[in-house]
Amino acid sequence: MAKGLDKQVYIFSIGTESFYTDEEMILHNKISKLHILKKSIKEKLRKIDTSMTDNQTSESEKDILIEKKKKLNKGNRKLNEFLNRYKTELKHLLFNHKGIRTLRQDTLKDNKKIGMFDSALTRTIGMKTDQVSTSLFVVRAYYYQVLKEIIEDGFIYEGEKYIYFSSSAGQIRTKKAVFIKEALWNKHEGALTCGLSIDEINEKGGCNVNKLLAYKALTASASKRWDNFDIDRTIVVPDLETKVTSMFDYINRDTYEITRQEMSVPIEHTDGCGIILPKKSKKSFMVRLPYVKGLLVPFAFDDFAKEYGNTKVTDIYGKEWDIIEDNIQVIFTASQFKMKKYYEDWNDYKTRFKENKCQAVKLNEEDIGENATLNYQMMQTLTDISTKELKVLAQPTVDDILKIGSDKETMLRILGATETNKRKNYYQEALYIYPELLNDEHSKKIIKDKKKSMVNDARAAKLRINGKYIYLIPDLYAFCERLFLGKESPTGLLGNGEVYCGIYNEGKLDILRSPHLYKEHCIRENKFNEERKKWFITKGIYTSIFDPISRILQFDNDGDKALVIQSDLFTEIAERNMEGIVPLYYEMGSAKAETITNTKIYDSLLLAFKANIGEVSNNITKVFNSNNIDLRVVRWLTAENNYIIDFAKSLYMPTRPEWVDKLIRGYIKSKVPYFFIEAKDKEKNKVEPINDSTVNRLRKIIPNKRINFEEIAGKFDYKVMQSEEVEYLNEEIIKRYVELDRSKKWIGKSVEKLKSNDRMYIFKLIREEMSKIHSDENRIVNVLVEYLYNRKNSCYKDTLWWTYGDILLLNVKQNLKGTKQCECCGTRIEIVNSQSKYCDVCFIERRKEYKKEKEKLYRLKKRGQLDAV
Repeated sequence: MAKGLDKQVYIFSIGTESFYTDEEMILHNKISKLHILKKSIKEKLRKIDTSMTDNQTSESEKDILIEKKKKLNKGNRKLNEFLNRYKTELKHLLFNHKGIRTLRQDTLKDNKKIGMFDSALTRTIGMKTDQVSTSLFVVRAYYYQVLKEIIEDGFIYEGEKYIYFSSSAGQIRTKKAVFIKEALWNKHEGALTCGLSIDEINEKGGCNVNKLLAYKALTASASKRWDNFDIDRTIVVPDLETKVTSMFDYINRDTYEITRQEMSVPIEHTDGCGIILPKKSKKSFMVRLPYVKGLLVPFAFDDFAKEYGNTKVTDIYGKEWDIIEDNIQVIFTASQFKMKKYYEDWNDYKTRFKENKCQAVKLNEEDIGENATLNYQMMQTLTDISTKELKVLAQPTVDDILKIGSDKETMLRILGATETNKRKNYYQEALYIYPELLNDEHSKKIIKDKKKSMVNDARAAKLRINGKYIYLIPDLYAFCERLFLGKESPTGLLGNGEVYCGIYNEGKLDILRSPHLYKEHCIRENKFNEERKKWFITKGIYTSIFDPISRILQFDNDGDKALVIQSDLFTEIAERNMEGIVPLYYEMGSAKAETITNTKIYDSLLLAFKANIGEVSNNITKVFNSNNIDLRVVRWLTAENNYIIDFAKSLYMPTRPEWVDKLIRGYIKSKVPYFFIEAKDKEKNKVEPINDSTVNRLRKIIPNKRINFEEIAGKFDYKVMQSEEVEYLNEEIIKRYVELDRSKKWIGKSVEKLKSNDRMYIFKLIREEMSKIHSDENRIVNVLVEYLYNRKNSCYKDTLWWTYGDILLLNVKQNLKGTKQCECCGTRIEIVNSQSKYCDVCFIERRKEYKKEKEKLYRLKKRGQLDAV
């Protein structure tokens, strides 16, 4: 069903229990069974508690429930005794294990397979698209002792040794590690590291472990190869850094004292950003080379150089280049070249790049899609907002909810079946081409589910707004002033408080980023002139080098995006709430280089795994939704959040003074706010009572009325999805499909909750199994459409679309070729010429209306009430 996600490989994602010995596995299974029993008891206790608070439960019934509860609690205590004993025995076995661990074949089940998008890593080591591979394994850490062993010593599977490769930021958050077959690593290490080995890194002073792991993980980013990339047409130059003067709330990291003062702070404006000639790319995109990452933005630096009479620049190693004579097309910055100090110069890197046949890849090319939504973090900081203003802000979302079931355009938009959605799946594409599909029972069920999630989302402040997520870009004119003209204090094209964003009108914009922790609404003036239009050619938002905005929003320019909003009411509210607010400033710890060893890698990973960023974010939400907001607490927690993020690299975490700790704990001891029922699916007993905080007030504003479906978008004909009519049903096809559809639960969790790339493998298996029943997939699809859409008229057709979406879409396109919908009633008509708009009935009606209008105008003219017809 997910069109465009066909370039995937499949690998196993397993837990550390997959490396247990037989003796350890026996204990593990006992522990697992006890957890299932405990979960069952917990659910029974929950039901008893619910019944006890029910007014309809009699006193005698309550007495019976109390006795049941006592027995269940006694059973639970007994289970805990066994659980603790088995855990102690297991830990003893784990700590006394000797030798290299072996991956158990019996743990590699189908429900452990996940999708992995095509990347430099998968292409380099030769993983084949759409096939299951054992070249890589993802391992989730449950018992750290096992993880320690397999990181330090590797593991064995089918006679091959595997070694630790890396962990991305997302994998670190979920305590996961990627392992690679050692033979493949030895063969392709040079291609993945541009010839820079761990031994060489250590010889040159070592490196911060977590930084190195992050750089290695870049090769696994979903990407496409950059065709015709020429490393010889690139250089690396110093970044643009200047001091920016502004008022800051300075937080002393030792005393936690907050002092408002004017400061001049160093800001690296081009942090992660480079430039590319517009003739090579008209759009910004993210780039990856071994140890090189960031954003490349089109900027005519050749024209700039010619206009100002200097085409020579000096790279980070002191070598001079003539960007015209040397035909330089891409200029990387030092911040993009992560391992620059380990190479002799840029020529050394280029030579190794070519010798090792390294790849340059592109990802996330600039794409301006649908308008985005707000979130609760962005709304909760608007503490000074009236209910009337909230109602006006929520109105577009309320309108959508009320129109569901009766308005075709609204339903197509909320289901993603729009022209601007460039990543439509097969169902969305079919819906876009054939809106009549909205009248099918399956579509109605999707719409009902969507409406429910829309209500929940809206009550958690996901409100429609005139805003889009776009790339943050520094003033590249100022960068070129420094680079080509040697200006120590470049002026650039943007003044403090100004931005340039061509996709919006001139006027005020609110610029926001997630996570939005402190009060971080950046109201800036979008100003146009001919120079800005000439040099700033992308759809990103360009920021001034005199503006501390990057400190406020905590962004780099390596591909970070901002939600940019243009709304008079929203910016007015945000401005009011930002009065008296200045950026925060605090010194961070520095990441130290160290000798890279497997033990150091494990130790660093362990520290990274223990960083709990989400908890700090939730604590800030507790403050903003309390009845007594103390912004000092928010400032401290915001700083602490960034210290936690950086801890695995810097090993620095400030110690709270006792009085500060007491103040913070006074807030965080409370439960999360009431709207977390919708925002985070929390149970009612896990949240605070509802109060009048900004987001909680939305509950009374967002309606939840029942949908009344109307016949819209024309008459639905299921045969549009068939390549030929079915005279008789093949019962064998239907029987096997129903069996496979029902057996999806073997995945171990709801298919709907899986990521699309993981979900794809399930439906790939179903398709393969169905092909064993009948070799002609078109015949299978025709039979299933006849059965599900006509005979059964089922509202459950997700499996059909995810499994055979490509064929269904092709049939829709073929059957609707040369047709369109009547613009008046939605009936499907043949396209005779470019003037074809209406069906015959509507055409006659429109002609009558047209003649009536002409006659009316003629009579008015005769009376002298119109000067002309």
